[in-house]
This record gives sequence, structure tokens and C-alpha cells, in this order.
Amino acid sequence: MKIDSVTRDALEMVIRHKLPFVLFALPGKDSADFYTSIVGPSGCSPALDNDTDDCFFINFFDNDEPYTATVPFRYTAAEILKMFHPTWWNQPNPEIRPRVSATYRASYHDAFSHIIPRLKADGGKVVLSRHRTIFASRHLIDIVEEYFSLTDNTFRYLCYTPETGVWLGSTPELLLESDRSGREVRTMALAGTRPADVTGPWDGKNIYEQSLVTEFIAETLKKEGLDVKVGELSDKRFVNIRHLCTEITARGDIDVPALLSELSPTPAVAGYPREEALEDISRYESHRRLCYGGYVGVRIDGSYKAYVNLRCCFMAPGALEERYFGWLCNLYAGGGIVAESKEEEEWDETTAKTDALAKILFGSDKDSPFEGAVLNPRKIDIIDGMYI
Repeated sequence: MKIDSVTRDALEMVIRHKLPFVLFALPGKDSADFYTSIVGPSGCSPALDNDTDDCFFINFFDNDEPYTATVPFRYTAAEILKMFHPTWWNQPNPEIRPRVSATYRASYHDAFSHIIPRLKADGGKVVLSRHRTIFASRHLIDIVEEYFSLTDNTFRYLCYTPETGVWLGSTPELLLESDRSGREVRTMALAGTRPADVTGPWDGKNIYEQSLVTEFIAETLKKEGLDVKVGELSDKRFVNIRHLCTEITARGDIDVPALLSELSPTPAVAGYPREEALEDISRYESHRRLCYGGYVGVRIDGSYKAYVNLRCCFMAPGALEERYFGWLCNLYAGGGIVAESKEEEEWDETTAKTDALAKILFGSDKDSPFEGAVLNPRKIDIIDGMYI
């Protein structure tokens, strides 16, 4: 996917001056849309004029912040370039920053070792996540073009809000899609993972994971008084891996924002039972998930298209050793842990889930990008703005 010169110029400007923006492509689309807006008077995301405004939204995992950050579709690339004013400069930086250190293998082992005994005693599932840290010296627009081009069956986005910082993602998992009448929604249960080139029947562990997610989503929809229809089990490919997938539809009187809050996070990114899984995640993971595992999406003409925030990274412009200029990136991925899980296999699964984006961040230049333990915190500077 190629980004046109007007959008390139607009991206450069809004990133340098920290204006809220989104560049996104819906599944099945081979072109991206760009919108931006002005920071609100409190330094936060701009408020929507009403609850039907067209907008992009992104929230935190477990809804652990009291709001969902939005980018109203106020200005296109061409419009913002014509009307930009210097008084919009120097907006405040987000308080959260990417971590220089990655998840240590020993930390993952410690978390896994604590979770498995509880699962053997109580059953259920916990999604244990980790993050890789990469310094990428490639231009951001080159990263975006290549990542958006990998597949057209995902929701792809690059965004910035003052609350969240810069996020890049390409997520295959639909959380909720509504029609314009507001009386029908579509979702999916997406769980279980194996390499894309593996054939034959799926193993029991992955099928069990998938069944937990399907049951949770269907029961949540039924509790809202909706008429629910569960589709057949299939699989869905994302570049180098495949997931089990069950499509689900529901009809009735639907409050989409409230339903999003009820569904998120699903057992696909948290676990089951959800409260016990969230407690384990809070206790044993060595990092905050931030927006990973939350949801992102758009509202257009009153219809919602919301996706679980997967295959994503949190990033900030930075300088390494005062020599390389680029982006410090935290790449997030998780795996469903059940009583029968094997630690090395789960670790390898999270590596596979981040490999597609990692390879793009590295690019062809193997000298300037760095990953993980080789990143010295004393040699990393986060900078206020830079050309993309």
C-alpha cells in the first residue's frame, strides 16, 4: 500500500506537533484514510460534538482508564495542511513512554510457574503476555506502508492521542461490528494458534481455548437479551500463523458502547474465568499492557467497527547513542495458558506473533536496529518530535 504525498506531509506535521490523528484501512481495503483534530483545552483528546460523530477510538486493556481516547474526523490531510497554525505547536507529551527493556525470559518463566499450579487445581485459562523492545531506524512511513501491505484482511491503523501516545497495529480479531439500524451486531471468537503451514486436525489444547472464548461471548450476548447465532468453527490466517475462528451474530435492542465494555477483554486476550485471569495478569506480568488487548476501531455514519488491539506496538520517536534516529517500539503478544501448556511452546508462540512486525521494523539494515537486552537505557533518549 502506498501513502500519497499529501498524506505523507500531513503525517509528518501532526507527529512533529503532536496533534491527534489516525491513518487506518478497513479489512478488504487497499487504501488508507487519514483524519486529524486539535487537542482539547485540557490537553486531552478532543471531545466529540455528539454520540454519533464519525471518529476513531482506542482504549486501554481491561478498561483500566475511565475514558476511551478518540480522534474525531475533523480534518483530512489536505485540510489540515492548509489551516495549520503555529499556536497548535508544542502540545504536551504523553506521560507513558515505551519501555527500553523487553520482557525478560526469567520473568516470563516466573509468571508461568505461578499460573500453572492454579490452572491445574481450578481449570480455566490465563493469557500471559510479553513485549519485545526494538529500536527501528527506518522512516515511519516506510514501516507503515509495508505493515499495511502485509495483508488486507485486518484492521490496520497508525494513531496518536495525548493519552495513549503513538500506536501501530494490524488486528485480525473483530470485537463488534454493528449495522446502521443498531439492532444487529457481528463478532467472532478468535483463539488457538499454530504456524500457518501446519495442516491436519487442531489439537485439544487449542480447541479448548477456542471453546472458552466462544462460550463467553455467546453467554455475554445472551445476558443482554439478544438472539444469538453461533457459526461453524473455521480458521483464520495472519501472515505466518493461523487461529481458530467462530463467527457469531446477535439481534435485539443493542447499546453498542455498553456492549463493547461488557465484551472487552474477552478470554482470547485475558482468560477464563475473566476475573481470576485478570487477577493473575495483574499479579504476575512484569509490564502494563496499556492499549494492547484493549480495542480500537471507527464509528462511521453511526455504525461501529471495533477490533481487539492485536499485532500492535507502542512507539515513540527517539535517538540511540546520539547516532541513530528512529523509533523505540514495544511489540506486544500473548498466549493462552491452560493446565497442559508447555512453557517453551508458549514463549515461541509469542515470538511468532511479533515476528511479522519485528522484521518490518528491522528492515534490510541490520546494523542500526537493536532489540531487547542490547538496548542500554542510558543511551536512549525520547525526543519531542521528528521527521517521519
